[in-house]
Amino acid sequence: MASQQVRDLVDHYWEGLLERDPLMGTFIGDERYDDRLPDLGADGRAAEETACRQALEALAGIDPDTLDDSDRADVDVMRAICERSLARIEQRIDRFEVVNHMHGAGTMLAQVASLQRADTPDRVDRYEARLRAFPTMLDAAIEIAREAVATGVVTPRIVAERALAQLDRILALAPEDSPAMLPLGDDAVVKERIAATVREVLYPAHARFRDVVREEYLPASTQTIGMSALPGGAEMYAAEVLGWTSLDLDPKTVHELGVERFEQIQTERDVVAAELGFPTPAAAIADRTARGENTLPSPEALVAMAEDQVRRSWEIAPSFFGRLPRANCQVRRVEEFREADEPFAFYNPPTEDGSRPGIYYINAYDLSDRALHHVASVTYHEANPGHHFQIALEQETAGRSALRRFGGAFAGSAYCEGWGLYSERLADEMGLYLDGWERLGMLDNQAHRAARLITDTGIHMLGWTREASIAKLEDAGQTHTDAAIEVDRYIGMPGQALCYMVGMIEIEKAREATREREGAAFSLREFHDRVLAIGQLPLPSFRRAFGTS
Repeated sequence: MASQQVRDLVDHYWEGLLERDPLMGTFIGDERYDDRLPDLGADGRAAEETACRQALEALAGIDPDTLDDSDRADVDVMRAICERSLARIEQRIDRFEVVNHMHGAGTMLAQVASLQRADTPDRVDRYEARLRAFPTMLDAAIEIAREAVATGVVTPRIVAERALAQLDRILALAPEDSPAMLPLGDDAVVKERIAATVREVLYPAHARFRDVVREEYLPASTQTIGMSALPGGAEMYAAEVLGWTSLDLDPKTVHELGVERFEQIQTERDVVAAELGFPTPAAAIADRTARGENTLPSPEALVAMAEDQVRRSWEIAPSFFGRLPRANCQVRRVEEFREADEPFAFYNPPTEDGSRPGIYYINAYDLSDRALHHVASVTYHEANPGHHFQIALEQETAGRSALRRFGGAFAGSAYCEGWGLYSERLADEMGLYLDGWERLGMLDNQAHRAARLITDTGIHMLGWTREASIAKLEDAGQTHTDAAIEVDRYIGMPGQALCYMVGMIEIEKAREATREREGAAFSLREFHDRVLAIGQLPLPSFRRAFGTS
């Protein structure tokens, strides 16, 4: 098949994907569907299934051996997205996810408000139209929630409780203080118009959904936390592991890999603790915490520290990368209305036209229980040289299909999160950690990702309790607050936590294979440029590119 035919096929699929998932368009700065929300109901699922089956049928007629590397990557990504989507529809993962504090229907308002622009009359009109679409979307979510109760495929109680608390917090706000007001400027007339929509349309719809969660869903939610305890749960978990990592992994093997890696990293942590003058990492952290030296005094101080780390990493990056993003990223504090349920940090990419920069969000919730020595490695994972480099550079790659530049995450997250975790180690080679404490923080976070392999499989296949899972993360140096938030995330997003260490191991293998092939000619700078130029691929495709297995 000619290159243009492949591109036409891929572009056609991508255009349909944006129409079916209009929030993805907003996420990347495509405003054509900013007046809509996804169709969560039966019609939406049917449209998605039809599109994916038609796409796979078209791909079946293509001989991959006749394609160049770029076309083959397009085909691989498109196939992985379609297969993942069909598996989720077949397993009805939506029933498990509809009530969820990380990405359930109740979180969509925060997503919309943090991403969408409403700074011109046309944009305000589209924004209001989208807000007015919430009742239809939430009514579909109510139907799915009731199906979940009827079939027994409900999320564990702790996740349902967090989702309910999130809805309660939103509804407790005056309309004028709603997250829906975030994108608006200073025009008082526009503010009153949107506040009226919140009062008359948005809040009643959220209240209906909240009442169903509280009165019907929560009483049916489970005390057990593992997906495998649900009807068909083992098959659901296998589908999620494959979908997130793009590899057909045996959970038991993953669990054992996690134990092995955890022990290796613990040895490294012991060495750094000894260099700091302590018998164990736990003793080092306890002493520093007791002396009040492991926290920051204010959210402003946290943001300032992160901004300094972003600046320093940007300045030294040319020694390790031949190509940098067009612009550095910004640092922002996670908004207070959602900080209690969000992770310590995350990254939102820039729009294609640069109207919204890459944003590194950092969470100041319960700051007294946040470990100061962890901040640096988190910054280098989420910002530079981690996700900001990886995502922004892919978006800026000329000639690459939009599906590749913006949609690779739909094909699995192991490349993306693997690069983030690799970047934490790379930051040590770059000399970015200022002292032994920050190096210990990096190793704590490496141990944390190994512990994720243990806890995710432990929770969803081996019957682990929430308490045992939290304790395992605390063994890795996580504070109780962070460990509890993390474990509840794993409970509500089965398989996602595996991406980090699984992906990093693949990048490490590629680096070693390249070093062995090139010998004295090996350039770390060129290796990094190649990894980032390849972009977000399913791991089997990444392996093929580097000749690893």
